[in-house]
Amino acid sequence: MSNEPKQRRILIVDDQQEIHDTFERIFTEDHSEDSALTDFESRFLGEIAGTDESIDQGRLDPKYELQHATSGEQAIEIVRQSVKDDCPFAVAFVDMRMPQGLDGMETTEQLWTIDPNLQTVICTAYSDHIWENVLQRLGHNDRLLLLKKPFESDEARQLALALSEKGRISAAQKRKVLDLGREVERRRRAEESMREMAHRDALTQLPNRPYLIEKLTRLVNCHASERIPQDAVLFLDLDNFKIINDSLGHDAGDDLLNQVALRLKECVREHDTASRVSEEGETVRLGGDEFVVLLERLEDTQDAIAVAERIVTRVSEPFQLGDRLVNVGTSVGIAFIDHHVRDAHEALRNADTAMYRAKNSGKGTFAVFDKTMHEDIVARMEIENQLRRAISEEKFQLNYQPIVDLQAGVIQGVEVLIRWNSDDGRAVSPSIFVPMIEEIGLISQVGEWVLETSMRDFAELISRIPEQYGRDIYLGVNVSRRQLSDPFFSQRLDEILERTGFDRQRLKLEMNESSDTRGSEQALDTMLDLHASGIGIQIDDFGKGRSSLTCFQAYPIETVKIDRSFTASIATDHSHGVITQAIVQLAHHLNARIVAEGVESADQLESLRTWGCDSAQGYLFAPPLTCEALGKLLEDPLQSEGIRMLRQQARPVAVE
Repeated sequence: MSNEPKQRRILIVDDQQEIHDTFERIFTEDHSEDSALTDFESRFLGEIAGTDESIDQGRLDPKYELQHATSGEQAIEIVRQSVKDDCPFAVAFVDMRMPQGLDGMETTEQLWTIDPNLQTVICTAYSDHIWENVLQRLGHNDRLLLLKKPFESDEARQLALALSEKGRISAAQKRKVLDLGREVERRRRAEESMREMAHRDALTQLPNRPYLIEKLTRLVNCHASERIPQDAVLFLDLDNFKIINDSLGHDAGDDLLNQVALRLKECVREHDTASRVSEEGETVRLGGDEFVVLLERLEDTQDAIAVAERIVTRVSEPFQLGDRLVNVGTSVGIAFIDHHVRDAHEALRNADTAMYRAKNSGKGTFAVFDKTMHEDIVARMEIENQLRRAISEEKFQLNYQPIVDLQAGVIQGVEVLIRWNSDDGRAVSPSIFVPMIEEIGLISQVGEWVLETSMRDFAELISRIPEQYGRDIYLGVNVSRRQLSDPFFSQRLDEILERTGFDRQRLKLEMNESSDTRGSEQALDTMLDLHASGIGIQIDDFGKGRSSLTCFQAYPIETVKIDRSFTASIATDHSHGVITQAIVQLAHHLNARIVAEGVESADQLESLRTWGCDSAQGYLFAPPLTCEALGKLLEDPLQSEGIRMLRQQARPVAVE
């Protein structure tokens, strides 16, 4: 709907009252019967007027509102007030000669200064101001027409109609342009708001990954020429965040992330004398518990290290979550942006790679990226891809290492050891590929394959050899804490035992003691169930890492296996010998047996027997064997050097 006035306003400027009366008569009388004018208006409005609401729908002749001024000065004041009231005139009829004051051209000039859109008709009865003079004075424009006196009524009405309609259309177009401008501005602000939202993390209100990639792209482009690195990316994630999120709930996890965000911003702002960051860095949340700190215009690479150290220290301090104090840590990877970095994604990947190097170094520290890290990551990814194929195609091998009773000199059990060769045929150490299998979340699949395959193969082997050689031998299989933390592990193990027909009394599950407490309660419940069902629980690699004597009380164990790294020095290191002897005595007091791993020399064997160690395994007795080679050893145990030594000694053993 148009917001124009229903009447078109016309200003008459003339110093003679007769002229004003004439214009009143021309524009206020009913001219609907004037066929010539009606035909003109019909053709004119039919082409350009459209749905002009200022024209009465029952007739084509518009209505006019006239206002009169007897001088140029009065006209100027009237027009100024009309503009102020936002009710401008459509057309002004201005007399050329007004003896008192301003003439028509001077009046027109000042009226246009006040209202540049005013359509003007100069009325003149003289020939001294010809059209060329008017154009020279007022210029060429489409707002001016000349009306010679005397004129016909139709001439004045046609001019009023044409010029007012032209002004109406021009004003409507300008309003549309203004409306379009306002709409463009509104959309521009909306797009800026959406862009801001798209570049802002909803939880912490930190910049997010798209923002970081855009910013890094600009920084990388600035380093196209070789120069000293001055910008750094610090990549970090939180240690144990999943434990807090799972145990205390997602609200607590969100609270923790917000507190971490605040501490990171504090660490970047704290520009003490040791830090010379010339511009405040930015903290970005990538998602989950991953954050990035971007430091620009560093004067020295040591400044980035100082910020990383501050972050590690600050994040390690306790966080208040409700009525609880919780601790998390972080590891930080530092990557500098220089001319070697090709794009933003490479800069971010380098920092991520350094972070994982720091985490693998023991957490709670930082590492600076170098090219060898990337090479290691590429090699690791290749190994991981090969592992996934090996898992799906079951390309692992199982070997069996005998466990020998040191008193009777007989094989009392075997430990299953998984082996794998990479695509180039090289043997990959289990200490490398087993942790990788656990990291990629496939340890349960591989572990259950080992259980079922070894049970089936070992049961078949025992059935083929004479009863006296293999009647009481048990099978020891390694399981991870993650497997034992699975509430359905016992059920799946029962299904494997049923499928293979393996005697559960012969099965021993070996578990590494771990400082990772995730799932500890479920793992303990699982071990208790397994122990009650007749399956033995053994602690493997005791003495390696952070082993604790509390395992004797914490778990329903029947055997503790001393790690090979401890056994290797018992014959040469007195302190290790004393500790081993104490472990043997403590285990016996708690009704647990001791197995020493990695026995390779007669001196080690002699020390272990003297201290009363129950059993041992190692190359002195036999290396890990194929199932067929194990069968031959069971049939002829004296092939083993260690067994021969035990049977030759055949003397009483002092048991403490």
